[in-house]
Amino acid sequence: MKLTPKLYTAALTLTACLALAPVAFNGVVDAYNHNQFIDLGLDKTEISVKAHYPLYKMIEYPRIKAPTVVLGDSRARALQDKYWQELGRNDVYNFAYGGATVFEIYDTFQYLKENADLETLIVSLPLRSMDARFKGGMNRVPEAISLANDPFGYYTNWFVAKTGWALLQDRYPKVFEAAEKLSLSPISQAKAGELSGLETLSVDALLDPALCDECILQTPNGTLILPAVYHGRGLGLGHWARYWPDIAIDRDLPSLFAKQVGTNGAADWRRFKQSEDLWAMVEEIAAWCDEHDVELIFFIPPTISEMQQRINDFGLAAANHKFRGRLSNLAPVVDMDFDTGFTRDLKNFTDAYHFGSNPARKIVGELLQVIDSDKAGVKTAMDRRADLACPVRPDDITQTHNEGTLQLIEGTSCRIWRQIDG
Repeated sequence: MKLTPKLYTAALTLTACLALAPVAFNGVVDAYNHNQFIDLGLDKTEISVKAHYPLYKMIEYPRIKAPTVVLGDSRARALQDKYWQELGRNDVYNFAYGGATVFEIYDTFQYLKENADLETLIVSLPLRSMDARFKGGMNRVPEAISLANDPFGYYTNWFVAKTGWALLQDRYPKVFEAAEKLSLSPISQAKAGELSGLETLSVDALLDPALCDECILQTPNGTLILPAVYHGRGLGLGHWARYWPDIAIDRDLPSLFAKQVGTNGAADWRRFKQSEDLWAMVEEIAAWCDEHDVELIFFIPPTISEMQQRINDFGLAAANHKFRGRLSNLAPVVDMDFDTGFTRDLKNFTDAYHFGSNPARKIVGELLQVIDSDKAGVKTAMDRRADLACPVRPDDITQTHNEGTLQLIEGTSCRIWRQIDG
C-alpha cells in the first residue's frame, strides 16, 4: 500500500510531535531549573531534589559558586544553606545528597576542583559510609553532570519528564483526581481478593536478620558487660577506653527508632568492612586541599546513643576509634557521635539516624565557630548553645587527652580530634 502525500505528511508530523513532546514538556515545566524561563509555582526544592539530589545541585551550584561547601549524606544535607545565612554566611553551599556514598562525595569533589574557587570544605563522613558496599556503591553524580552539561540530553530525558509530571500532580491535585475518574476503557476493573500468604513477604519479614545466610557474628541478647579491671582495653582501645564506654539505657524506644536500632543497626555493622579504595579517595581529597590551601574539616554527625552501641555489639569499637585517629591525620575532626546528653535526648532526633531542624541550627553554629571567628555570626551561634558546644575556646573545654600526636579535646556533646606536635 502506497501512502498518499497528505497521509505521509500527517504521519511524519504526528511522529515529530510525539518525539518533541518530552522536549516541550521539559522546556516548560523544567523540573530541575535548567532554564528558569517559566515559574509555575512548583515545589521543586522538595520533589525534584529528592528525586535526584545530584542533578538539582549540579544545575544550581554554577549560579551560586560559594567558596565554602558542605559534602555528605542526608545528615550533612540537614545543615541547610538558610541556617548558615541566619548567621551571616551567604557564601556557604550545601552540596550534600540524601543517601550519598563516598563515591558520590569524591566525584562531587572532582567537579568542584574544576568548577569552584574553594576556600573551605566540610565533609561529613560517618564510619558506616566507608564500606564500598554501602548503598550498593551507588553513584548518581556522573549522570547528573552529564545531564546538567547537555541541554539536549536534559530536555529529551524521560526521567526529567517523569519528575515534572510528579510536580504537576502535586501542584494541581484536583485536576489529576478528576482526570483519574474519567475512564475511556469499556472494561471495568476486576477486584481480586488478596492471597492470604502475601503478608509473609512484607518488607519487615524480608529484612529479618534471621534470613541472612552469611551471618557470622550474632547480635548479643543483652548488653556486653566487661569486668571493671579491663577498662575496655581488651577491645583494643588501650587508654582511650574510658572515652568509649558501653552504653546501657533502660528505656523503650518509639517503634521507628527501635526498628532502626535493631534491624538497620544489624545490617549496618554485621558485615562491615572498611574499604581501602574509599580511604584512598578521602586521602586524595585531603592532599588536594592541603596543596591548594583549602581548609578541610571532617564532621561525624550524631546518632542516638542506642545506635552507637550497635557498633560495640558487633565488635567494632576499636575500628570506630581508630577511624577518628586516622581521619585526624588528614584534617581536624568535629565529632558528635558519642554517648552524651544530646544523643540520649530523643527530642533532638527525627529517627535513630537523623537530627531535627533546631539541632541542625546548633550544629551549623558550632561548625561556624570552628571555621570562622566573625563576631556577629559567632554571637548568634553562642546564643543557641545549651546542650551542644564544641571546644573552640579554652572555656569550652571540659577535658583533654593526648596520646602520641593524637589529641582529643572535648566540649559539651562535641569532640575535636586533631594532630599535634609530639
